[in-house]
Amino acid sequence: MRKKLDDSQIIESLSKLTLDWVLEDGFLKKSFKFKSFNNAIKFIKKVSVMCEEINHHPKWTNIYNIIDIELNTHDLNGISELDFKLSEYMNITYNEIESD
Repeated sequence: MRKKLDDSQIIESLSKLTLDWVLEDGFLKKSFKFKSFNNAIKFIKKVSVMCEEINHHPKWTNIYNIIDIELNTHDLNGISELDFKLSEYMNITYNEIESD
C-alpha cells in the first residue's frame, strides 16, 4: 500500500540516499550528468525496467548527457517510499554506469 510521507519522514529518507537529491515544489529532484549520451541512454533503459517492475514512473528529460528527474507519487499528491526506492536505484545505476 502506498502511503504519503510526512515532512520528517521525507527529511530522514533524504539523508539516507547515497547521492544528494532535493525536495522542491513537492517533488524529489536530481540532475544526473553522464560522461556521454550513450551512458545516459543506458541509464534510461536500465531504470525503465525497474519503473515497470514497481509500477512507478518518473518525470524525466534528457538533453544529450544530462537527465533531469522529478519524482512524486501522483495518486497521493506527495512523496512516498516508492520515490525513495526509485531514487536510490537511480543513484546505484548512475554509479555503476559511470564507473565503467
